[in-house]
Amino acid sequence: MEQDFLDNLSTHQPRSSGAGRDSASQNYEINNLPDLISGNASPHKPWYKQTWFIVVVILVALWFGLPLVLRLFPATKNSVSSGFTAAPGVKSSNVKEPVNLDNANEPAWGLAGAPVTIVEFGDYQCPYCAEAEPILQKLRQKYGEGVRFVYRDFPIADVHSEAIPAAEAAQCANQQAKFWPYHDQLFVQQDKLGSDLYNSLAKSLNLDLDKFKSCLDNHLTLASIKKDYEAGLAVGVNGTPTFFVNGYSLHGVVPLATWDQIIATMLQLKFKKTP
Repeated sequence: MEQDFLDNLSTHQPRSSGAGRDSASQNYEINNLPDLISGNASPHKPWYKQTWFIVVVILVALWFGLPLVLRLFPATKNSVSSGFTAAPGVKSSNVKEPVNLDNANEPAWGLAGAPVTIVEFGDYQCPYCAEAEPILQKLRQKYGEGVRFVYRDFPIADVHSEAIPAAEAAQCANQQAKFWPYHDQLFVQQDKLGSDLYNSLAKSLNLDLDKFKSCLDNHLTLASIKKDYEAGLAVGVNGTPTFFVNGYSLHGVVPLATWDQIIATMLQLKFKKTP
């Protein structure tokens, strides 16, 4: 940010000298007129103690010192904006869109050949992913299998300590065909994330508990989560939630009405007749 500092200098015309006044007293009266009025006149006040000089020093210190302070004391790790949790140290990159994502074998809802595909890169401990989840559920109910939803893991472990364990638990549930109900409950009970919740959900969904615990204990799904994360980085994902609608990216919590507009636009583009 640039800031111009302008010094406004007021020039006072010297008064006619009166009898008995020498040149020093004349200059003092002219140059220190405000001080004379206030009764704070000091004919021997050094230039470096003048108000204008102090103000200039403060402004210069702020101009050069503030950027250094911001570098030494950066914002908190969990920097969020517009319903988006940024991943620390991950820079956004300019990727040509639409991107081509290989979503084979990823948890999906809807027909494989649906005209609109929404891919979410999410984090189970991200508060904005939890905020977006009820909206996505309404979309699933509204459009049925006409819109395909794909969930991919992008755990921001530097910020969320339970992001990876929760993702592992959901993927272990996916091995027993219970991904979506497990996924949904992780967001509903986000404030309870931990091993007790993971086991409790597995029991409530009638999963084979021995297989589930073995999957978690041996980190059998960790490689899949890492693959998702790296795939996200490759297409410019730098935080959650990030969505790709037919390959075009969206970031943050998207209102339901906006989703309706986006889906309608994508359907028009999909079925637009070529002349």
